[in-house]
Amino acid sequence: MDIDALHSVLLSVTVISEKLRKVRGTLPPSDDVTSDVIKTLEEAEADLRLTKATLAGELGFNLCPHCWPPELLATDRHDRPVCPGCGLLSYDRAA
Repeated sequence: MDIDALHSVLLSVTVISEKLRKVRGTLPPSDDVTSDVIKTLEEAEADLRLTKATLAGELGFNLCPHCWPPELLATDRHDRPVCPGCGLLSYDRAA
């Protein structure tokens, strides 16, 4: 298993997910076609978040046990793990 390649995929999935969220946020829910596009973007974003969580877990990254799908934990200024999704401090690791 090539860890560098997997890490690169994880970063790519994260960037793509953020781009989908940004595009979805710019679309006005004005008609059925736009609603269908928004729904499809939301589904793609959810699939990417689940893929990111699965891959991150396999790579040994710390994940938030409070979010679904689990978010990657970041660290605050005091090196405490914090979830960027829910904002909760966490000392657990999701399985």
